[in-house]
Amino acid sequence: MEARKKFKKINLFKINLKNISFFLLSLLPFAIIIGQAPSDIIISLISIFFLINCILKNDWKWIKIKWIKFIFLLWIYLIFASFFALNLKIAFEHSILFLRFFIFAISLQYWIITDKKFLNYIFYSLTIAFIFVFIDTFYQFLNFDLSKGYGPDILGYYSNDHFRLTGPFRSNIPGAYLSKFFFLVFLFILIKFKENKKNIIFLCFIIASFLLIFLTGEAMSFASIGLGLIILFLFEKKYRKKIIYSLGITFFLIFLVVKYNPVWNKIEIIEKNPWHNGTVYEVKVKCEHDKNKLCKKKFKTQPFFYEVISNFKESAYWETYNQAFTIWKDYPLFGIGIKNYTNACKLDKYKNNLKYFFCTTHPHNFYIQWLLETGIIGLIGFLILLFLWFEYFIKNIDKQNPLLYAPILTLFVLFWPIMSTGSFFSNRNATMNWFIIGLCLAIIKFKNKKV
Repeated sequence: MEARKKFKKINLFKINLKNISFFLLSLLPFAIIIGQAPSDIIISLISIFFLINCILKNDWKWIKIKWIKFIFLLWIYLIFASFFALNLKIAFEHSILFLRFFIFAISLQYWIITDKKFLNYIFYSLTIAFIFVFIDTFYQFLNFDLSKGYGPDILGYYSNDHFRLTGPFRSNIPGAYLSKFFFLVFLFILIKFKENKKNIIFLCFIIASFLLIFLTGEAMSFASIGLGLIILFLFEKKYRKKIIYSLGITFFLIFLVVKYNPVWNKIEIIEKNPWHNGTVYEVKVKCEHDKNKLCKKKFKTQPFFYEVISNFKESAYWETYNQAFTIWKDYPLFGIGIKNYTNACKLDKYKNNLKYFFCTTHPHNFYIQWLLETGIIGLIGFLILLFLWFEYFIKNIDKQNPLLYAPILTLFVLFWPIMSTGSFFSNRNATMNWFIIGLCLAIIKFKNKKV
């Protein structure tokens, strides 16, 4: 009798763990906006709760899932490769702690999102966060001061770059946030509206999102959304006309904004260069010593996309990529170790390679980062992992359920090889990526169910 009571208490504890994890997960889209610490805490707690649940329930069936078996092998390799790193301590610590991210994704697929109502709640939370970022960033766009730049947004934040939108993030990532979650939110909203309203929702959502991402100045986020729409165009015939109409209207609006925006017309570009902060522009503002007079004030910002493409070898991207390959040649098999790029870049034998840029924290491309930090073996492992996900998502596309297009489209947005990216191993970026991956894996379970 006593043993039975204890069992009931443990069972109640397990239920609470899952409910708490679900509650934390519903907060994650907003925690990502707030900053690195709260989102990392949520990821870590959910991972710990999931493992505790597995121990209490003695449930380890999830280990048999193909991608999970492989990623554990990849994780063991990362730990092993750390012993060949420039800084063993840094590489070893980050390799060990990286476990929490894919345990988190596993918990979404296998444990937390097991019911369609849970999936709906998480999507409602994500949609609200997406709309908030959109409104906040657009509000910041409408508030431009020639002397201060963009801002304030709804929260009172000014952009940290005079001519780039930052929204609620206080850094140049609102376009990345919107583009990464775009297809998940877009297709979820689409299935929630009645058939007679879907056309207008389809057009308005694409036009508004695509236009705002352009306005953020994040060219790669803009291009990745375009790539996803092209893939959707190829996959699904019934969306083709709508995609053509929406893109046509979007580019027309972009033309109008660029040509007739009264604020931008007050800005005079005096220098264009492809390197970091290579665009120099000038504005006339009230003089500090005499408010009745106008003084010229110069600002620097990121180069135009066409300047980078046409003079790529003078761009920060080329220097960063070239620096990464130069360093990798000396550490081809196991790489320099996770989070060791800055240390390697600043070594005497490499630091003089940079003329137009400086040593950053990562190589700005997932594939180059895996090659440099984990070696050729690590890159091959990463490519195999992507193949397993792509294969799984493509097999489960269901034309009767538009939401099942989201995983494959989102994976293209996240892992398009030729684009500049954040660090795969940094906390904030990793949180977004693994949240998205876990959500995509969970969606597939509802293939034959109406969400």
